[in-house]
Amino acid sequence: MKKIAIYLIFSFAISSISFANNLVIGTPTVSGSTVTFTIKWDNSWNVANGPANWDAVWIFVKRQTCASNTLNPWLHADLNATGHTVGGTQLQIDTVSDNKGVFIRRSAVGMGNINQVTVELTLANAIGSDNIGVYGTEMVNVPQGEFYVGDGSSPDNQNGFTDGNTFNPLLITQAMQTAGIGQHSLYQRQSLGSSGDLPGTFPLGYNRFYCMKYEVTTGQFVSFLNSLTYNQQLNLHQDPNNISPSSPIGSVFQERFQYRIEIAIPGQSLTALTPAVYGCDSNNNDVFDENDDSTGVGYSMQWEHWLAYLDWAALRPMTEFEFEKACRGTILPVVGEHAWGSTWFNNVGSGSRVNPRTPQEVMNIAPLGAANLGNQVSYRAGIFATSVSDRDHSGATYYGILDMTGGMYERAIGGWHHDYSAFTTANGDGNISNIARHNQAGWSYSQYSVRGGSTVLYEGRLLSSRVWGANGTQDPGYAMGGRGVRSY
Repeated sequence: MKKIAIYLIFSFAISSISFANNLVIGTPTVSGSTVTFTIKWDNSWNVANGPANWDAVWIFVKRQTCASNTLNPWLHADLNATGHTVGGTQLQIDTVSDNKGVFIRRSAVGMGNINQVTVELTLANAIGSDNIGVYGTEMVNVPQGEFYVGDGSSPDNQNGFTDGNTFNPLLITQAMQTAGIGQHSLYQRQSLGSSGDLPGTFPLGYNRFYCMKYEVTTGQFVSFLNSLTYNQQLNLHQDPNNISPSSPIGSVFQERFQYRIEIAIPGQSLTALTPAVYGCDSNNNDVFDENDDSTGVGYSMQWEHWLAYLDWAALRPMTEFEFEKACRGTILPVVGEHAWGSTWFNNVGSGSRVNPRTPQEVMNIAPLGAANLGNQVSYRAGIFATSVSDRDHSGATYYGILDMTGGMYERAIGGWHHDYSAFTTANGDGNISNIARHNQAGWSYSQYSVRGGSTVLYEGRLLSSRVWGANGTQDPGYAMGGRGVRSY
């Protein structure tokens, strides 16, 4: 098999700090156990005041053996604990304890573009003749600290988090995280929480974590699909008896909200199992991944597909508590607030966008917030952030995360009337099963909490709303997306 090297850019959207991220990872080269590539992105930050946080790029590596004539799966390539370098002094590399990847971020306070630099990562094992892929996604640091869940709403929001006795918000403290929050009546007045007591191992959000800056996009999911075996791809098709990986060019894998994922190169299922190559084709001309093919819009997916994606990327789902922390930060709650920290809001129709379905898609007016755009349309991730937008107009959370109460609905571990107390901070291991399912203990729930609202439906767009607290049966037609987090 011919040796190949690929680079996958996992971000297509707009930074909450300024106009565009433009993450670019250069084609990697391999020498023994050293993988070398270039990286640059726009509008990075590291701030000492306010949220006191930074953005970063999560980088991980996949490898595919060429030891036989059969097409082998792409597997996660663990990194060495040391031996990683990045050119210049502007950036630093932060390792993680499980060696599944690294975070690359600013080394000091500053804001602006990151010019191209060279990165060298040392793998735990030499590559040899293997194919290699380098993947990256932008993330945001959410620091350790106390925060409130619930916004103190009146009985109109009886399903929201409270202090258990009144409708007042509940302060999540270090002591609470250490000992556990306990039974549902202690954090929800109507007892709409886990049927099992939540212990100290359950992520309540007090401890620091990284959160994806944007929701999973169509382009990201296509990159995931294109790293799988034929049988793994087959198990992800909604109706494999109708459309399979060996179907003709242009066969639709999924089409919703003005995006289309199609088969670009059919797979082979007769003499050998060769996986398909997928691409985005929103304009339906069978020319894939063009400028107007919506690679950067939020992707609506099934629950199990999302869990498999997060496991593959060595991330994990967030919890409901972490969702509110990532939105609200350390400031006091505002009754009826959105992710951008206020109740300001107006509707913006789909006709207000310019350059639709392209990386240059923008709104020709300045809306307040980013929810309930309606018309069954998905928008470019981070579309409301510009070089001059404030938090209200960009729809950014306290920490600079975008589309948390807009875009696609956010999925989170939590909800009502089922036991999710076994969920922990354990991250995905980078590998999934041969039927394209996650293999992480504590992730297998038939129900979950839907948070944040979407551009398709108005309901649930408030930061603390839990009106869809138990929706394991909801399908992608409801604009069910999500993003991953990582403990460290």
